[in-house]
Amino acid sequence: MRALINPASEMIGKENAILSGSGTRYHVREFEGSLSLKSVVRGFADWETNGRRYAVNESTYLVLNDRQHYTLTIDSPERVTTFCLFFERGFVEEINTVIVTPEERLLDSPGNPGQTPLEFFNRLETHDSGVLDLLRCFQRELTFQMMSQGVWERHFLKIGAQMVRERCETLRAVNRLPAARPTTREEVYRRLLRGRDFMLASIQDPIGLKDIAMAACLSPFHFHRSFTQTFRETPHKYLTRQRLEFAARLLRRTKMSITDIGLEVGFETSASFSDLFRRHYGMTPSHYRRSI
Repeated sequence: MRALINPASEMIGKENAILSGSGTRYHVREFEGSLSLKSVVRGFADWETNGRRYAVNESTYLVLNDRQHYTLTIDSPERVTTFCLFFERGFVEEINTVIVTPEERLLDSPGNPGQTPLEFFNRLETHDSGVLDLLRCFQRELTFQMMSQGVWERHFLKIGAQMVRERCETLRAVNRLPAARPTTREEVYRRLLRGRDFMLASIQDPIGLKDIAMAACLSPFHFHRSFTQTFRETPHKYLTRQRLEFAARLLRRTKMSITDIGLEVGFETSASFSDLFRRHYGMTPSHYRRSI
């Protein structure tokens, strides 16, 4: 089986590979990798790139582009486990070409379909993305059973294809923004992502629209209007949904009281938390915990 798990750094980008490890403290500075997905199976880890910090937890992942330098820091009282995919250079580009190119043109050049360089927006993604579920499935299978070369390749192909499809959806979302120039639309979208990343990093904090808009370097109304146009829900609804999903994870994995969980995920009162949780999941937090 040609499965590259924790290979030497010079192999990164030459074949599809996985870097994974566990510990309470780890630091690597200014590493240059290939197109990659950063995820955390347990705990929290910080990736820094292009002057920005991304706090990745069990419910999010981060995309970094080919040859993009980053710094990884883990400093936690509990063990943190990372699970990161590094793609062979040209692998996802070929998937993109096959997906977006008409069949006739692919048949004309079966051995070399052509590869258009791809760049992904740097951003935290959640379970709203199908990629995270595919990553978790890959990680579980790799942990509990021997994996054949065919299964290994199939996981990378499925994840790469999902990344390409979601990138196409992202480009359509960018084009829904009202600005006339493509460069302006892309800049607005990048600022919306900064605001969304700020929300994901502040689930436990009492933040409002002004705080989020300030993090995005947009006015509150501009941020609210553009965010709603792009992501098809208001910032408040998005933040509330993420808080409830975080609360559900705490209900599943901890013995914290329901009152403490509500406070932990940013709700002011236990009553408001329980009411919103019931409306979102169709059952009270206590019923949800008993049903697991």
